[in-house]
Amino acid sequence: MKNRIKKNLVIVLIVVAIVSGYIVKSQPSFEVSHLFLENVEALARGEYDGVYCFGIGTVDCPFNNIKVDSYYVPYSLLY
Repeated sequence: MKNRIKKNLVIVLIVVAIVSGYIVKSQPSFEVSHLFLENVEALARGEYDGVYCFGIGTVDCPFNNIKVDSYYVPYSLLY
C-alpha cells in the first residue's frame, strides 16, 4: 500500500514538473530596453543619486562639484 502511494506521488510530481517546464518554455521572452533600465534605476535611486565623496583633494565630486580625494558610485544596471 505504501509503495503504491509513493509510486503515484512520484508520478504526479514528474507530471507536474513536465507541465511546469512546458509552461515556462512556452512563455515569450522579451528584451529589456536601455530606457527601461534607466527608468528602473531612477525610480530605485530616488532624488539622491547615491554618490559618496570622501576627503579633500583634486577630484571633482559628481554630486556637488566640490574638490575631493575620492568618490564612490554604487552598482548600476547600466554598466
